[in-house]
Order: sequence, then C-alpha cells, then structure tokens
Amino acid sequence: MKKTVIILLLSCLFLCSCNKETKLKPTDVLPQVMNSNEYLLYQNIFYNDMAKDYVGKEVTKTGIFTIVNDAYYDMTRYYIWGYYDNTKCCDWQWELKLDDTSKLPPCGSLVEVKGTLRKSDKALDGYWFDGVSINTKQEYIGNGCDVEMTTMSATLERVQLSRLQLHPEQFEGKTVSLYGRVYSAGSIQHPYYDSAWVQEFSTEGEVPAIGTEVIVCGTFSNGVVIDCTVETTTNY
Repeated sequence: MKKTVIILLLSCLFLCSCNKETKLKPTDVLPQVMNSNEYLLYQNIFYNDMAKDYVGKEVTKTGIFTIVNDAYYDMTRYYIWGYYDNTKCCDWQWELKLDDTSKLPPCGSLVEVKGTLRKSDKALDGYWFDGVSINTKQEYIGNGCDVEMTTMSATLERVQLSRLQLHPEQFEGKTVSLYGRVYSAGSIQHPYYDSAWVQEFSTEGEVPAIGTEVIVCGTFSNGVVIDCTVETTTNY
C-alpha cells in the first residue's frame, strides 16, 4: 500500500514538473521575435480591410513588450511587437488595452499575451486587444530612461519621436534612449529609411561615421537630446 502511494506521488510530481514553464533569466540584450505570419496578419487587419474577420476572436501572441507615451492623445499606450524576418526592415505591433497596469513587465521583455481583438476609437490604429493577460517569458534589463525607444519597433519609435517633436514641453527634462543611423555629427535618422525622421543630439564624446547604427541616450531639452552617450549597436 505504501509503495503504491509513493509511486502515485512521484507520478504527480513528474506531471507537475512537466507542466511547469521555465522562465528565462533576465537579459540586457533585447530579445528578438521573428514571425512572418504575424506580419501578414498585421497587414491584413490594418491595410487590407480584413479586421472584421478577426474581431471578437481570442488569441495568444508572443512579442516584445513596450510602452508609448502618446502626448498627442494624452494616453499611455501598451504594445507587443516583432519583426517579419531577420532583415528587420519590416515590423508588426499589436496595441493592448490593459485594465490593470500595476504589475507590468519591464519594457523590452519577451512576453506572451492572451486577448480578444476589438474595434475602438481610442486605439491608435482603430483596433486593440482587450481582456489581456500577460505572461512574462524573459525580463529585459533596460537603461532606465524615462522614454525607452530602444525597446520599440522602428514603427513605434517613429510614433514616439513624433510625439516628442510635436509636444516637446511634455518631455522636457526627461531621459530618453533611441536608435537609428548617424545622419550627421549631431543627429541620427531612421534605422532603415532615409528622411523618415531626424533627431538632433549633442555629446562631448566621439560620434561614429555617418550611416553607423547607434543608440543615443541622454536628456531631452528644447527638442534636442543633450549630454548623451552614443554607442554603436547591431541589435536593430
């Protein structure tokens, strides 16, 4: 009898250990998510007028968590995003409607979310995922800036930069981080597309050659990122 009980207990422990998900150790390297199917779905919903085929459906998605400070609409927006493929020239992103923001993963973390696609006038592009639950797969150790554009897709970075440039008073004195290509000795531009945006910065350090991919971290003041560091990167 005792032997049977022990065997049953061991079996239960084995099943529990098999079902328990292992969480990855925190990382200071931005996770990468490549998913061509998500990109095609993103295109269908927002550009091919097929959102009606997906509204009301509950889904599970994996991506990089980030936050956009939308000064234009006076909203904080939450997203997950990823790339189409290894070229990293095309990205997708899903906006999340979060009812509880008291326990959010750090921006840049790899997460799994469950939610239902809904149409909403408050969503930036007209649709977002509602009733969302977030499971953090791997936490990201960021640079601690107030606005971490280094945790955003290139599309979301462009949105965030437009808010900084249109409403600079809302971000005055805040620390920011962003990425792109060196455009001049005192500015960077979009990581892939010329003339999409340009942001000025000032630094006492050395600036890499024009066209080099860099991360800029500093303080936003009078429309310029000042007192900043400029480091080369291959993350994007």
